[in-house]
Amino acid sequence: SWLLPNSQLCPINSCTDCSASIVRDKEREEKMRLLTHNMLSSNIKGVTNGFPLGIEVEKVVEKQVDFNADFLKNMFLKIEWKALVDASRTMGYAELPEEAEPSMLDSDDFLQRFHHALLELHLEEGALICPETGRRFPVNKGIPNMLLHEDEV
Repeated sequence: SWLLPNSQLCPINSCTDCSASIVRDKEREEKMRLLTHNMLSSNIKGVTNGFPLGIEVEKVVEKQVDFNADFLKNMFLKIEWKALVDASRTMGYAELPEEAEPSMLDSDDFLQRFHHALLELHLEEGALICPETGRRFPVNKGIPNMLLHEDEV
């Protein structure tokens, strides 16, 4: 969400809430969710097994997110389940079953647990670790730095 401070008007549309603004609303800033983690892999030159990245936790933040069952049902088949379970346990949440199947999406309890792990657990500080090389990618203020060194490209 991009907002202008209340005292300023957007120079393009003369409004206070405009996508043309460039001031970030810090309270709404997203942290690195397990949804993001489940989509990332190490792209270091020569690495053939860059997924899933390990997680080194320094600080986890739980942030309430609106529940959307349809979103969860659509994401279920795109998620690498074992990686999600392992990552959530590393972050201190052990409420996901070891294995899951599409029929479980009919359970409100399962959807709530899936929702919490996927969207409400945020890695605030720590690192993501390449499973093949052990290379640490730092996560600061919820932002993973996946930039490679010159010799890794």
